[in-house]
This record gives sequence, C-alpha cells and structure tokens, in this order.
Amino acid sequence: MTALRFRQGKSDSAARKFAEQVSDSQHPAADKDQPRASIDAVARIFRPSRSVMTSARLSRRPWLLVFERKDPPVIDHLMGYTGGSDTLTQVELRFPSRDAAIAYAERQKLNYTVVEDRRR
Repeated sequence: MTALRFRQGKSDSAARKFAEQVSDSQHPAADKDQPRASIDAVARIFRPSRSVMTSARLSRRPWLLVFERKDPPVIDHLMGYTGGSDTLTQVELRFPSRDAAIAYAERQKLNYTVVEDRRR
C-alpha cells in the first residue's frame, strides 16, 4: 500500500484512524474482477423507422439500445413540465448491427428485448 500523506494540522491518532478506515474499506468500483450486478431496467433493441419527411429508403439505419421507463413521469401542474427520477431513459446507444447490440447487452448483463424490423 502506498504511504498516505497528511496535513500538518491533523493529530497522529486521527491520521491513524483514517488510514485504517481507508485500508479496511473496499470501494465497489475498485474490484474490477468481480462481475457487475445486473440492472433492473429493461433495454429495448430496435431499428428506428425512417423519417416521414423523406421518401427515400434508408439502407444504413443503426440499431438503438434504449432503456424502458420504470416509473411514470411526474407532471408539474404549475409549470406544465414533465420529469422523473429515472435517468436511464436518457441513455441511447447506437450499434451498427443487431448482433453487436445483443452482444453488448449480454456482456453488461442487461435484461433486453429485441424488436424486429418490419418489412414492407
């Protein structure tokens, strides 16, 4: 373990207690070898439809991985805003293929559903 340096104003007993707490505690992010616990949220893997403003067929649409909302949005009646505490709904990951998105979800131990492309 590397030596900890303290300010001059701290007493030796306080410095010793702090060093013991730091050495005894295990930060969860420090253990890279242990597998991460799975997140409760459900991810949805899909290809977004083309814009209705275009008539061209899109051949290179990316696959998206988005998280479903766990809690309903909260409406602020005074201002009319909607919000919530679920920050995973803001995450949108793009992948070049369906298999890449599925591999990522399995590697991260996510619960996921795949929505297949609707063909004409």
